[in-house]
Amino acid sequence: MYSRILVPVDLDHADKLDKALELAAKTAKEHDATVIYVGVVDAVPTTSKRTEGSKTRALLDEFAAEQAHKYAIKVADHVELRGDFHLNIGAEVIESAKKTDSDLIIMASHVPGLKEHIFASNAGYVASHAPMSVYVVR
Repeated sequence: MYSRILVPVDLDHADKLDKALELAAKTAKEHDATVIYVGVVDAVPTTSKRTEGSKTRALLDEFAAEQAHKYAIKVADHVELRGDFHLNIGAEVIESAKKTDSDLIIMASHVPGLKEHIFASNAGYVASHAPMSVYVVR
């Protein structure tokens, strides 16, 4: 039923993604699907020849390889650069899912706080706007 499962990953908080990562791996095994880990980074102009995107790509490649080994699944990764600075990365997650032909997004979330009553959460935005299935894990 699913062939490409997208999982947004914030490498600074990867320790909080265990449930989502485990569900993605389990679902991938059941459907012989590929898990695509996506990192969204700001396209900040720098004087360095190495951009934030390429730094993130190297870290995400390593993360994906670790997940492939840990769960014995097929993996890929994708870095999505965003040019404008805003609080929510939901649009970039959806854009990544479209670019990678993903048919399921599995996304970690947290218990809503005061901020989420004012601003939409990333997971809430993705669940409301994505044209493919979305599974939010709390």
